[in-house]
Amino acid sequence: METFILFPYQLNKKNINWVPPLLLSQRKLFDKKHLFWQHNPHKFFLAFREGRCAGRISAFINKEHNLFHKSEEGFFGFLESENDINVFEKLLQASEEFVKSYNSKSITGPMNPSLHYELGVLVNGFEEPPYFMLSHNYNYYDSLINLSGYSKLKDFYSYKLDSKHYEQTEKMQRVNTYLRKKYNVNIRTASLKDFESELEILYNVYNDAFIGHWGFTPIEKNEFNLLAKDMKAIVDPNMILIAEIDSIPVAFILCVPNLNEILIKVKNGRLFPFGIFKILAGKKKIKTVRVITAAVKKAYMHLGIGALLYPEILKRGLQFNYPEGELSWVVEDNFMMNHIAKDLEATCYKTYRIYSKIF
Repeated sequence: METFILFPYQLNKKNINWVPPLLLSQRKLFDKKHLFWQHNPHKFFLAFREGRCAGRISAFINKEHNLFHKSEEGFFGFLESENDINVFEKLLQASEEFVKSYNSKSITGPMNPSLHYELGVLVNGFEEPPYFMLSHNYNYYDSLINLSGYSKLKDFYSYKLDSKHYEQTEKMQRVNTYLRKKYNVNIRTASLKDFESELEILYNVYNDAFIGHWGFTPIEKNEFNLLAKDMKAIVDPNMILIAEIDSIPVAFILCVPNLNEILIKVKNGRLFPFGIFKILAGKKKIKTVRVITAAVKKAYMHLGIGALLYPEILKRGLQFNYPEGELSWVVEDNFMMNHIAKDLEATCYKTYRIYSKIF
């Protein structure tokens, strides 16, 4: 497992835009006590050439996904490999054999390990480092996965936001005024002092909002809380907005400061002896923010509450010294979100791809 965890650091030594994740977080993610691995059959694979590691992959069954979607699907994730078709083929074949042993009819990935975490292979936008909690890889991955018998399933987009040059359209201003008057909409920031009750609100809105979105499976409360608690140390409550109608929470937008601005300087991913000082010294200097999730309860989606949330978050970006940001990721056939991104004058500058193979 230590070889599995450390391999990406070795592979990406010369990849100037790769951002090393903290080793502490990686060890936590791959701990056998992690809720995902506790609940789901899985196996980790390493490829070796002449005694040294040349690649890695994991294969697993996501029981909740298959139960919710009434599917018989297997998954692969955490794929990292040298530029060698033989390594890609062997890793993917090993994953296929594992999921077939659980009667899977297809395999999908990379999921790291699900939609609630990281996903995809970067196929466009290699020129800039990724934002926090997004992957980055060499540009040979797409072609070698295709040569291994896989096809594109879905693309996910990252949009660059620029608060400095954004001007709210007349239409959005009208919708904004209309919603506030007719529906008594109020927008407030999250309170870290009341963290547990705020989490309950976000959890309920999140699971309600994304039912029906591609590949989405409701997340269990304890897993959601673990993810949230990992973020608590870095979030800026000024950049978490909750929309209420008659004091009832109906939507939220969650942004996190882009910690990758600092992590890219901690090349070995280690907090000690010097990494912790770089992080502590750099936190207040972060100038970018990632919009991770914008969620509106199904019953209120037709109101266009995004017309309130998005301009407000851009305004706050300037107010709290985050002049630039990223909206990510947005699935290619989510017409509404892609349309909102264009209304915000955002630029689509990165594409992440999910692949599948039917047996």
